Amino acid sequence: MKLEVLAEKIGAQIIAGWQSSQVEVNQFYADNKISELLAEACSRTLIVSNTINQHILRVAKIIDVPAICLFNNLFPEPEMVNTAKEHETVLMVCPQDKPETVKRLYQCLGLEARLSNDNSALYDRERRLQTSRAGNGKPEKAP
Repeated sequence: MKLEVLAEKIGAQIIAGWQSSQVEVNQFYADNKISELLAEACSRTLIVSNTINQHILRVAKIIDVPAICLFNNLFPEPEMVNTAKEHETVLMVCPQDKPETVKRLYQCLGLEARLSNDNSALYDRERRLQTSRAGNGKPEKAP
């Protein structure tokens, strides 16, 4: 979905990077782990954040992310707006809190659109399953 259309649908205001508002995104990242963001994001990812300084823009530039959506009506520092304009990164502000912003993004982009590393949850579930199979409170040993 084009960023301009997405911003309108989620109730966000684009405050910088209008020249890139026709870029399409199909996924978003709304967690706090920069390492996961670096591993998972691409040029069709929207970052959802409450970081209102230039650090998040630097990360976006490194991984070629076209847009950042700030939630809770957080307006960025003027330097961040200027940097977004220079880098042609769309910077939008959404009045809703993070859960509501994420909910609206799901409605627009689909449930599979959220990037997150669920490997740790999968590992924990597998470990509990192995422990229950062993019956002694200890994980089964791998064959």
